[in-house]
Amino acid sequence: MTLDIFDWMVENYIELIGSCLGIIYVLLASRQNIWCWLIGILSCGLYIMVFFIEKLYGDMSLQVFYLIMGIYGWILWHSKRNNSEEIKIHYIKLFQFIYLLVFIFISTVGFGYILSLTEDPIPYWDGFTNALGLAGTWMTARKYIENWLLWIFANIVCAAIYYYKGLYPTVVFYLIMSLLALRGYYLWKKEIIKI
Repeated sequence: MTLDIFDWMVENYIELIGSCLGIIYVLLASRQNIWCWLIGILSCGLYIMVFFIEKLYGDMSLQVFYLIMGIYGWILWHSKRNNSEEIKIHYIKLFQFIYLLVFIFISTVGFGYILSLTEDPIPYWDGFTNALGLAGTWMTARKYIENWLLWIFANIVCAAIYYYKGLYPTVVFYLIMSLLALRGYYLWKKEIIKI
């Protein structure tokens, strides 16, 4: 039994390391630590490999986007910090929220259609999580407090999808990420009250 677990861990080490780095990313992001972006980039790189091997091209493309957004987040947070115009945590405006909902809907349909042309077993669900990921990462980079609420929802949906796909370490990872997103919301809420 112990040997089976060890063999499984060796076979899935990239996924496990990517998950651990993802958890560190969220912990750092909840503390508004700029290093979250570099850790996130490493996690994305590993998950790009995992999803490529598993032929989950929609998930892989989302990780590529996260990697690009990691670079964007690093540049944005770094440049603002150096110019002493640090981005403050703030609430999203109603019109921005409506735009995001429209973006999520259109992106879900678009990604779902594209993924339906591949081997993806659940293209529209993957399109939906891709759209949520795009919106959530942009919101995190811009420090909208509601990003954490979106991540809680998105991570729970992702956990269900990865359970269906049999990526069990990733299921655990996304459930932990949901709890960490709740923690992130709490920390940012305390910070926004001080402002």
